[in-house]
Amino acid sequence: MISEKASQIGASPTLKISAKAKAMKAEGIDIVDLSIGEPDFFTPDNIKKAGIQAIEENFTKYTSTEGIPELKDAIIKRLNEDFGLSYSRDEIIVSTGAKSSLHHLFQAMIDEGDEVIIPSPYWVSYPHSVSLAKGKAIIVPTKEENGFILTPDQLKAAISPATKALILNNPCNPTGAAYKRHELEALADIVLEEDIFVVADEIYEKFVYDDFQVVSFASLGEDIKKKTIIINGVSKAYSMTGWRIGYAAGPAEIIGAMGRIQSHTTSNACSISQKASLEALGGPQYEVSKMKSELQRRRNYVLMRLQTVPNVSCFKSQGAFYLFPNFSAYYNKEFNNVQIRNSYGIAYYLLKEAKVAIIPGGAFGADNYIRISYTTSMENLEKGMDRIIEALSGLKTAKKVKRIALSNTITREKKSVPVDTSLSVKMKDALIAEMESHLSYQNYFEWNANINGVIVQLRTNVSHLNDFWVENWYPAQLEADLEPHGIIYAVDGIPGREPHSFYNSETNTGILINTDNYSPLRSLALGMTIDVSERLFNVFSVRGMSADIDGNSVVLVGPKGTKKTELFFSLLQDQKFRLHSNDIIFVRFSGGRALADSVERKLFIPTNTVESYPRLAALFDNSKCENVITRKDDCQDTECLNLDDCRLDRGSLYCYKASKDAHALLDPYWIDGPAKHAKRSSIRWVFILRYDTTSPPVVETEIEDALRMLESGESLGLKRDLTHSKSHPFYNPHLLLRTPERLELQREFFERLLEGTSCYLFNSGVASAEDIKKIVAVEKEKIPE
Repeated sequence: MISEKASQIGASPTLKISAKAKAMKAEGIDIVDLSIGEPDFFTPDNIKKAGIQAIEENFTKYTSTEGIPELKDAIIKRLNEDFGLSYSRDEIIVSTGAKSSLHHLFQAMIDEGDEVIIPSPYWVSYPHSVSLAKGKAIIVPTKEENGFILTPDQLKAAISPATKALILNNPCNPTGAAYKRHELEALADIVLEEDIFVVADEIYEKFVYDDFQVVSFASLGEDIKKKTIIINGVSKAYSMTGWRIGYAAGPAEIIGAMGRIQSHTTSNACSISQKASLEALGGPQYEVSKMKSELQRRRNYVLMRLQTVPNVSCFKSQGAFYLFPNFSAYYNKEFNNVQIRNSYGIAYYLLKEAKVAIIPGGAFGADNYIRISYTTSMENLEKGMDRIIEALSGLKTAKKVKRIALSNTITREKKSVPVDTSLSVKMKDALIAEMESHLSYQNYFEWNANINGVIVQLRTNVSHLNDFWVENWYPAQLEADLEPHGIIYAVDGIPGREPHSFYNSETNTGILINTDNYSPLRSLALGMTIDVSERLFNVFSVRGMSADIDGNSVVLVGPKGTKKTELFFSLLQDQKFRLHSNDIIFVRFSGGRALADSVERKLFIPTNTVESYPRLAALFDNSKCENVITRKDDCQDTECLNLDDCRLDRGSLYCYKASKDAHALLDPYWIDGPAKHAKRSSIRWVFILRYDTTSPPVVETEIEDALRMLESGESLGLKRDLTHSKSHPFYNPHLLLRTPERLELQREFFERLLEGTSCYLFNSGVASAEDIKKIVAVEKEKIPE
């Protein structure tokens, strides 16, 4: 339904927590909101009047995409008066907020694979904005003892040939840290030496305290100005967050590219807001000074209260309107038998128990901390700090519980890789030579797997792939003079190559390049086995979930989105059904029956299957896992993210549900012992799944109709965009060879299979596992003993 990149982007934690606090307030709950990065002051009257005047003068039409000339001039004047900078109109762009300016900037300057250095703690949207531009965020942690300042040595070490830019937030959200001139100059020397750009986010530059002198990065010299793009706006300094005006100042070429992109996204910023911003930047500035004085008073109060809290340290912020105390001393404490393990847990506890909303530091890349915003009244700050201190005093040391150390490998690559089956023998030989040059004696693994009688040898330099391979398949014993049916080279660390897979059917050779994720290797092995089994043994495969009952199997086939997993594990809840296979079976015909074999020693199961079969969670605890989520920041479960009681907040060390890319290798015998698992079964029922809310629940289908659905790889009633993946002939993504001749062989096999089975079109949108059981119960009576 949504794109892959969108599925990787979570909602802004700051806005989400603020929205939760507002919702609780709307329910009549007395919440003190210290979460929102928004001044509580009203927009100054002179600015509001300018907006009203714009409406009265009917200044309500489209403007120039990049901003009205007079507002550009006001921005130029302000930068000159404040920092001595000189810009022309073609070096300024006005956008719908500084966030929009950043987004358009990254789209304009970042190519796929470009790296952007981001010091942490960082504003929550930086990494996502870079990711949406197909860049790579390089996070560099700063230290509290260094004032949360990026050091020259850290910057130098983070720069690579792929580095495009550094983001420098000064003053910083969330820490309030600000850079002195000499600190900026040391970074500028490296920027010029390494020829990278600086994105200088200076949205908080008006709010610095204790006579601190803020310095704009672009003001350090003409050379550095050419490498700097300033991001700023009126939201913070003039309390105009809802007016949505931000701007960028930088080289004309970059600003022009931003303008072209903006012309196809937001177009111009609000005309009325532009007129109001003109007054903000060009009019009297005394309201800004009043706000700054009040914010400093509030900062001093909150800092004083935090300094009285046992075991809490807090950096004295020099700017912005946040404090960023270290609350890690309160981790591993508990309330109501719920253990706090991280900053999200503290945030959850304070919201639920103290009725105070703060932002967890984990959202900013610093989990030991929390962010407190002091953009509220002194009365609220006093009430909020009283509640926080009281709530912390009520926490107790958690009982020591022996926790299972999950065997979990986080891989660099997470997704499937493209497969090229047109590999010639000559090209195959060249690739093998390249692969073997990277298989050193010190880091070489080789193991023979027996996959339904097909011997597949793995040669790899990735210990994780070898580990999972050995666990997944039955071992194959080869005599010294015998060769395997096929060989797979899985080699990581090949310079200049993207993750990719190749297969040559003539020599039964597979090549997997630059991926450490097991899923593509397993799929390549199954594809090779399918190819060899069909050609040599006349054995075919069915991609589906198979449950056995008294030696006869129910096979569920269909695309993603048809609730196949939910149906399958609902069947297994019934003691009469046994697990046969959760993914693929290999079928041979004997005595008029279609005998299906399960070929995996340990089943490769997505860990989010626990939603359908919760009992698996305890079994996964003792299994080898891949890419199980251990940090809330990595969670991909949108539904869970929208809840306020994430299991990771509540003490769990990991979450099986949080990622669709996580898998476990599960011994099927662990599910109620050997009696609950069938290695061979005779196929008796085939259910082809569809999903809608209007069609009949179950219809016995004609063979030709079933074959048409199987060949297409799509399901009636299910829109393609719901599957979030392309269709595969016979619902089998492991099929490598899809020539007309090979697909015709598949068709002939399925025709023969369906002639000896009962085949149903099953609408999982309205029918359930109980309907399958009823059909099986009726037809079982007709099966001869």
